[in-house]
This record gives sequence, structure tokens and C-alpha cells, in this order.
Amino acid sequence: METKTISLKDSNYFSSLMLNYIDQKEEIKPFYNRFPSFENYTDQAKDKLKTYQHRSVLVQQLEDQLKDLSLSKKQKKNLELLKQYNTVTITTGHQLNLFTGPIFFFYKILQVIKQCKELNKSQDEINFVPVFWMATEDHDFDEINHFHYSDRVIHWAKTHGGPVGQLTTDGLEEVFNSYLSLFPNGKKKEQLKELIDASYLSSKTLTEATRKLVHALFGDYGLLMIDGDDKILKQTIIPIFEKEIKNNLAFQHVIPEIEKLSKLNVHAQVNPREINLFYIANPLSRERIVFENGKYNILNTSISFTETEIIEELKQFPEKFSPNVIIRPLYQETILPNVAYIGGGGELAYWLELKSMFEAYKVDFPLLVLRNSMLIRTKKQVQKQLALNLRDEDLFRTGRNIIKEDVEKNSKLIEQLPDLRNQLENLFKELENLSTQTDVSFANMIQAQRTKQIKGFEKLEKRLVKAEIKKQEDYQNRIDLLLEDLTQNNGLQERVRHFSDFDYVDVKLFIDSIYQNIKPFEFNFIINTLAEDI
Repeated sequence: METKTISLKDSNYFSSLMLNYIDQKEEIKPFYNRFPSFENYTDQAKDKLKTYQHRSVLVQQLEDQLKDLSLSKKQKKNLELLKQYNTVTITTGHQLNLFTGPIFFFYKILQVIKQCKELNKSQDEINFVPVFWMATEDHDFDEINHFHYSDRVIHWAKTHGGPVGQLTTDGLEEVFNSYLSLFPNGKKKEQLKELIDASYLSSKTLTEATRKLVHALFGDYGLLMIDGDDKILKQTIIPIFEKEIKNNLAFQHVIPEIEKLSKLNVHAQVNPREINLFYIANPLSRERIVFENGKYNILNTSISFTETEIIEELKQFPEKFSPNVIIRPLYQETILPNVAYIGGGGELAYWLELKSMFEAYKVDFPLLVLRNSMLIRTKKQVQKQLALNLRDEDLFRTGRNIIKEDVEKNSKLIEQLPDLRNQLENLFKELENLSTQTDVSFANMIQAQRTKQIKGFEKLEKRLVKAEIKKQEDYQNRIDLLLEDLTQNNGLQERVRHFSDFDYVDVKLFIDSIYQNIKPFEFNFIINTLAEDI
């Protein structure tokens, strides 16, 4: 097994905001608390432990949510550790994507797990426990109702508009039967079927199914799963929800941060509303709360409240109130003794809008950790790469761009063009010198002719480059085939490929190969070459 890295910049897939954040540029520092360097975790933990108030409620609800699972020794140990005053969490979150969705789901979770392990090994003053936050209240079903396998989209056809976690699993057996029919009989197919049977086909809701799936995949590593769509947990957030309804603090504090970021040419990832809460009227309805004409109305319904009525509703039925993308981080950081959040570039971009809001609500702002990105390749693909004389960085480009750069650097014909252009320029300089001996009209004619000839030369230059590239069409086709095989030709592999898409026999060994190559405190793009015996 061989692991290499390239810089995030060389992958060409990260925004200038994320590159500047990783480089700790001065202009980005006002938007976060501490940078996630190894030594800052302990200081962050000490600060969080001074303010954290909900340990007993958290442990009680976690035990209740996980009671139907056969917990591993590490999970049981982590639940016990959470009862201790010196235990904190590191968290990542994700939508309830059907059967995990793209492979980066694994990278962010395994990074949380490995980060906790390395921090626990380095000191014994503070315990770090890995937690997965399930986005059960999200209502964008179209984003999660499918995954890709090979050249197919495995799709769950269903209509839904409420919190996806409350969605029933009706109809999934047929979807998964169709999916499994694509695999030849063997160990891999048996393991995939076991995962599906132990999660989706033994559950009533998508929340229950996802919890069981994540447990089956990562339980042995000690990961704990939490569902925020919980009445008892939401009682802890009532004071913040009440202020959000009455005072619009999020709107007041996030908008100025977005304006500051815009001066750095950073576009807003998410925009706050005046009230950043939804109301869940029933399992099929999660609608925005808006203040209009002196009333708090629930969009697309006839439900309406006065201020007194909606606050009373909040206190009696907190489970009916649901945070949007702006307030959800506040909810998470209130419930958990959390030190760091691990997320992708898009996630961290919107977290960077939120620090002022956290301060207004007096909630500790966590360390923001850019998750690892990984390209997985086989030894055969490495051999093809070497045969094509491609660098690792080339796997993140297009075949045409690779050939174009090679032509521009190495073509003997192209090499002569700068000298020929200089000769043309010098010819017109001589003609311009001669023109000083005659009238102005001749000088103007030379200048016009010079412009015309230079443009013509540039066209010839482009045609020549194109012709040289055409000569290497076979080479480009072989490069394109390798990039297609890696699923790198239309974007990053990690955002398209499903974990069942890769060539392995044992799911657990495949996951462990990823875990071994995760680099939780580094910010590079990892290239993981799979061992042949996985």
C-alpha cells in the first residue's frame, strides 16, 4: 500500500478562501477563533469545558438513541467517557444520503475518529470522543435520494417535503434488490447485502436506517451517532430559539460578516433570513417561520401565531422548531462539548460567516478543520500512469491541458516561434525608422500593417499548437481513458464514486485502508494506492 500527497493548490479544486485559510493569511483570521493546529486542541477544549452545561442531558439522550444497537467496546467506553467532566467531542455532520452517498462521507468520519485517537495518545488531561451529527432535519430529499454505482444512478423514487429523518423506508427493498443484481455472486455482494439488511431493511425511518448503517461501518472505531431531532435535546436550545424569533440576532450579525468577506472577493455560501427557523407541522411539512403584518406565519400553511403564542408553542413543543443552516451549528455546539468541526470547503466557507453570531449568543466557536480529500487508485492504474509519464498532479487536470503544456514546452516547431515573432517585430521597427524620412500617412500605414500581421501570426501560432496537439491524439486518448477510469475527468472522484464502486473483496479491509492513510492534522490531497489483497 502506497500513499502520496500533493498540495491542495495543485489539485485545482479548492477556493482561494480555503487556500488562504489553510495558509493562515492575515485577512482571514478575524473570521475564526483558533486555527486547528495540533497544539490548539487542548486550549480550545479547556475553554469549552468552562462553559459547557448539558453533559447529563447529552449522555441520557445518546444512550436512549443508541439503546437498540449492539454497541462495540469502544462505543461503550466513549459513552462512559462522555459522563466525565474532562471529556470533549470532535464532530462531523452529513446529510442522510442513501447508502452513504459519495465516498468522501468515509473520509470526514474516519478523520474525526483518527483525530480523536491521536489526541488521546498525545496527552491524558482531556478525553476526545468522535461524534457523527446526522442531518435528520434537512428536507431536501432530492439531494439524498440517490447514489452512483458504475455508470448508473441508483434512485429512490418517492415524494417527500418534511424532515428526511422522519421519512419511512417503504419502497427501499425493491431499490436495493435492483442494485444488488448488478453484482456477481461473491463475498463483496454478500457484505453489501448484510449492510443493507442490517440498516435500511430492518428500520422504519431513514434516521433509524442511517444510524444502523453508520454503526455497522464505524462502530468498531468507537464513533457515536447523534440525532438532533429530539425533544429533550431541543429543550436546551429554547433560549437561543426564543432570541432568534424575537431579536433576529443571527441576521444582525451574519450580514456584516458576509459584507466583510465580500470585500475579500468571497461570495456568501449561505445567506441568513430574518428568522432562521423552520416549523415542523407534521412529518411531511417543514416550512419557514416569517414575521408579516405583526404575526408569525408558517409559509405554505394557514398556521399563524402572535409573539406570545409562538414563544409558548416553542416552550411546550420545542421538537416542532427546526434550525436552518445558519442556526444548526449553534444548536450542535450548544448540545455537544465540542472542540472542532470537520467539514468540506463549502461547509467551512459558511462557518466562517458565523463567528460574530456565536459571540452574540455566547456559544464557543469551534476549531474549523478542512476534511481530508483523497484519490483512490489501484496498482494497475499506477502502472498506466507511469507508462504515460504522468505526475500525480496530472491526475487532477484534463488530457488536453496536459498535452497542450507538453507541446508548448517540448515541440521543436513551437520552440522556433518566439524567434520568428521577434524577426517580424524587428522588420516593422526598421520600416518605422524608414517612415520617419517620409510623410505621416506612410507611418500610419506601417502601423496598421504591423497590427494586422501580428494578429495573423498569433492565429498561425494557435493553429500550429492545435496541429501539434492533434499529432498526439492517441496519447491524449490514453490519458483520458486513465482519468475516466479514476473518475477524475469530470470532477473529483470523491464527489462521484460510491464506496461499492471500488475494486475490493472485504468492505472492512477497504475502510481500514482509508483509515490508515487519513492524515488528520495535515492539509494536503491524499493519493491512496490500494493493496491488491483488500
